[in-house]
Amino acid sequence: LIDLEELIILTAVIARVDPRLRDEALDWCSRYHHFVSISRLRMLVKDFGQAVIEPFSLFASTMNSVSQANWPVFSSVLPLKFKPSGKSKQPRCELPALLFLRIRALFGVGARADLITFFLTQKRNDFTASDTTEIGYSKRSLADLLDNFVQSGFFEMFMIRNQKNYRFIKRDQMTKIVGQIPEEVPPWRDILQVVLSLRNCIEQNERKATGVRMNEIRNHLKKMEDKLRKLNLTPPPMQSDFDLYWESFSNWILKIVHSF
Repeated sequence: LIDLEELIILTAVIARVDPRLRDEALDWCSRYHHFVSISRLRMLVKDFGQAVIEPFSLFASTMNSVSQANWPVFSSVLPLKFKPSGKSKQPRCELPALLFLRIRALFGVGARADLITFFLTQKRNDFTASDTTEIGYSKRSLADLLDNFVQSGFFEMFMIRNQKNYRFIKRDQMTKIVGQIPEEVPPWRDILQVVLSLRNCIEQNERKATGVRMNEIRNHLKKMEDKLRKLNLTPPPMQSDFDLYWESFSNWILKIVHSF
């Protein structure tokens, strides 16, 4: 499964070291930005934090300067000098990996389409409104949509204590409507939170004295314990030999990025 907004943010962050990729991405976005959820993009940028603000703002301001897009810009930046090549091809939405785009083409860009994608790509059938907030919209709007879904007959609502729960009772019928579901559904939001956060920590500290660098990394890993555990990631244990630890830490980072 490809999550479009996460992919755009990641591309913006690494654009400085790969200008060709940046230009190809800008060309694609300038033609097909109608597939992008601006409200979800805004939420994710804020969620990923300060490390993505400036690179995303540069990408977004450039996009806005060459298209009719109106993406959010979070810092004062001048758009890049960029001219779209027009080479980007229309996405083949029938591909399983492009389920997000296919459902948005069917139901419109926004929480409704993304909620359907979420339900179709989960192995379980029962959810609360809180369970769905990870897709990037407010709990209130998602709860309202879930009540609408119940009225459609594709879901049913039941109470556990004083909390509404929702069950997807017509998954097979919905799958017949929307087509193939991807076999792999990586938790891209969780993955990028970890990878971009670690990347930012390394960038900020790699030129500092070894002891300071190790202390910063240790503190950062401590803050990220829950997120690392969620992705089944275990960093190497701290060692008294800082140079040796830095090498093992670097190899660990490369290994997990490669696996992703």
